[in-house]
Amino acid sequence: MSDERLEKLRRYFENDRFVSHSDIEIAEVGDDYAVTAADVLPCHLNAEGAVQGGMIYTLADFAFAVLANSLHPTTVTQCAHVSYIRAARTARITATARETERAGHNCIVEVIVRDDEGRTVCVCNFNGFVSSKE
Repeated sequence: MSDERLEKLRRYFENDRFVSHSDIEIAEVGDDYAVTAADVLPCHLNAEGAVQGGMIYTLADFAFAVLANSLHPTTVTQCAHVSYIRAARTARITATARETERAGHNCIVEVIVRDDEGRTVCVCNFNGFVSSKE
């Protein structure tokens, strides 16, 4: 992906105030994938000292949004299936999104969230609604 296209995506998502408030960043976008990341802050932790599930989901949902909207503007989440695998207790977490299917107004994206030691924390499958057929 060109630097210009990446900057355009970053500017577009500056309007996502929840993601900005969560300190999530667009780390990388390719032709068929997107990576979002966040340094784990004290406000991201649950009572057990692990990253709170809502933060993990937000990171994954944002990776989906970045990829889907880079491939098919304008796309929104219709539904998601989330499987939490293990607690995240490292200083950084990342989410990598890859589209697995596209049909009509639907796209299916798998997102894998990993801790900074490469362990899978969560696997999500998103069904997105693409507002226009391309």
